Amino acid sequence: MKTRTGWSIGPCIVTFFSLAFLTLAAPIYGEDPPQKKALIIGIDGCRPDALLAAKAPHLHGLIKNGAFSDKAQTGDMTSSGSGWGSLLTGVWREKHGVRGNDFKLSNFAEFPDLLTRTKKARPASFVASIVHWDPIQKRIVKNADVNAAYKTDPEVTKAACKMLAEEKLDLLFVHLDDVDGAGHKFGFDPKLPKYLDAIAKADEAVGAILKAMEARSTYAKEDWLVVVSTDHGGRGKGHGNNTPEERTTFLIVAGKSAARGTIEPAPVIVDIAPTVLQHLGIAIDPKWSFDGKAVGLK
Repeated sequence: MKTRTGWSIGPCIVTFFSLAFLTLAAPIYGEDPPQKKALIIGIDGCRPDALLAAKAPHLHGLIKNGAFSDKAQTGDMTSSGSGWGSLLTGVWREKHGVRGNDFKLSNFAEFPDLLTRTKKARPASFVASIVHWDPIQKRIVKNADVNAAYKTDPEVTKAACKMLAEEKLDLLFVHLDDVDGAGHKFGFDPKLPKYLDAIAKADEAVGAILKAMEARSTYAKEDWLVVVSTDHGGRGKGHGNNTPEERTTFLIVAGKSAARGTIEPAPVIVDIAPTVLQHLGIAIDPKWSFDGKAVGLK
């Protein structure tokens, strides 16, 4: 085809209108990115050397397919109050104030837990804490849509599995206590069968919780970060002192957004809160004065 001036424009017109049609027909946006979610499982009093020695296929699977350290460190005061306080707030005891299990000097108003941080940053988010050791519920977690404590690990596991069926859930913290109980009763030692048996039982609970997470109707459209750690180790039948056996912990970071391999340098317990918040896409405010940093992410 020619114009009056003799220029051939047919192919140009076809090309132009073809591109215009394709542009209009194509979706303006691609598929929505996966929704970021997080599951934190705390296994009280679980030594890393015992974790590796125990029959724990679910936990070992997370280790194999995620980022891991068996040289993580908790604070110098290895009480549960101080440990869970540091894990959930991202700051050391000098800031959150907890030096034991009496919580007398706690300063969670200034340094709140990560569930509270999440709710403040995103009021529409749905966060939950389901624990065995009730001081976490009563003293540390201040603002959660569900903040529950149960008397046994099986009850905690059942409630956690039920919670994971909640489609709007964004963040879940789960605390299991029986490994610590076995340590106090039989000893915190990777050579003690009763202690290892307790870790195997905790692994079964972890397996059930992971299965419930993966059974979510929206799971394929979600990006779950799974973080597993502990508050302290143990020595003999106790903890609370500043020894390597009591201070050395572990950290597992698994999921689509997790790195693979050993976390280096060795992480510390206050790294967990910023890791989870970064995964959720919540900007870390310097005013929060976190002592930790995000680790184990791609």
